[in-house]
Amino acid sequence: MRQGTGPTGDEAAGGGTAGPSRCPYTGGAAHSLDRSPALGAEPSWDRLRSRHGGLIPVEVTPGVPGWLLLGYKENLRVLRDQTHFSADPRPWGDDAAPVRGAALARDGDDHQRLRLPIVEALASVGTPHLVPVVERVAVRLIGRVGAKGAADLVGQYAAPLPALVLNELLGLPDSYGHLLADLTDRLRGDDARRAATAAPAVRAYFLGLVARKRAAPGRDVTSALLEHPHGLTDDEAVEALRLLWATGLEPTTHLIGNALRLLVEDRRVWTAYLGGTLTPEDLLDYVMWTDPPVRVLAGRYARTDLRFSGTRIRRGDPLLFAFGAAHSDPSVAGDSGTAMDQLAGNRAHLSWGAGAHRCPATSLTQELVRTALDTALDRMRDMVAVVGPAGPRRRASPGAHGLEELPVRFTPTGESEPVAAAEPDVRGASRRRKRRPAARGARYQAPFAEKPHEPDPLERLLETWTPRS
Repeated sequence: MRQGTGPTGDEAAGGGTAGPSRCPYTGGAAHSLDRSPALGAEPSWDRLRSRHGGLIPVEVTPGVPGWLLLGYKENLRVLRDQTHFSADPRPWGDDAAPVRGAALARDGDDHQRLRLPIVEALASVGTPHLVPVVERVAVRLIGRVGAKGAADLVGQYAAPLPALVLNELLGLPDSYGHLLADLTDRLRGDDARRAATAAPAVRAYFLGLVARKRAAPGRDVTSALLEHPHGLTDDEAVEALRLLWATGLEPTTHLIGNALRLLVEDRRVWTAYLGGTLTPEDLLDYVMWTDPPVRVLAGRYARTDLRFSGTRIRRGDPLLFAFGAAHSDPSVAGDSGTAMDQLAGNRAHLSWGAGAHRCPATSLTQELVRTALDTALDRMRDMVAVVGPAGPRRRASPGAHGLEELPVRFTPTGESEPVAAAEPDVRGASRRRKRRPAARGARYQAPFAEKPHEPDPLERLLETWTPRS
């Protein structure tokens, strides 16, 4: 990533605090997102703001300096302002160019051309379609643990559920959903070897999905995307679908997990939610403010040299969003003692984004999470968290903000996992096709002379996949 030469000392600080603490270009001055104690599991945003103001110098990746936005107004301005800040890294260096066709890393007309098919494909999934899908997946997952009276609400419920739901909305049988859930789990885990093998498999999943739906479209999100008048190429369609997966699955997992944690740990919230005085929408807004599923997110690039929040920013500097910091900014968070009253139902949080790049799946995700929460509370009665004095273990990540696990006990239902409907036998269907009539004048046609079924790329991927034991 090509950057400006960078200012030093007082030049960088402008009207703010002088010295290297304000400069991302002097060695040792910037906080590492991965290694800085100040940006650990639960950073002290107030302390960082009092020292650095609205933004802080960081190492985006080793050797690459940038800025982390701490203030609410700073985050909101960069989200909305396409004149001074760009989502497209390509002008700043070839090594930073995104994969071709990623709408999240485009601006202007190009961004709209790639975004609109995603928006309209997701809009084709109405509540009457989505809710039964989520309920079916949720009931099946709960059925695996329902008779035991104990479960890990993250690993056994919140983590696999979004992948299984997305897979069905994309138009594939459940077996591919379990594949996608497992690959997602491997990528977010600590095993580098497993993650390295999972990354190409995820791309193969989406390549195979697009190829299958090009050949045999259906009534699903993938087919709607491919049939959009903007005419996405296969590469663009693959990247659009990967975008839904990459930006949607893990945050949705943590939104479900963080909301369930709040419910099982705070009986006042539990009572208000079950009693109807706290609506699902208000609960999710409160979680987005106080326990957002995404804490730090790759953001924008400065289009030009400018002064921003008392600091001199150079053209090409990367700026990262810090939603956890923005949401605890005293200018919007108010008194923590009345947080529930102030923040439940407050839609001004930034977790859905803002401006041209606002999340296109907001309504779908809210409905998915609401259904997942209600199904869990209905079928796992009297849930109680089973954690030590330190509370549930958090993910060690500067970006994703959620739990590694949330063990609970509940009243066993005696219900077991419902038997899933048999998936279509593609090979059998191929063998059962009617034979074509013999050509005129032919005296003999050998029976069963059709070519054997050739697995498509998705079938080959599924055949070679080894589930995690």
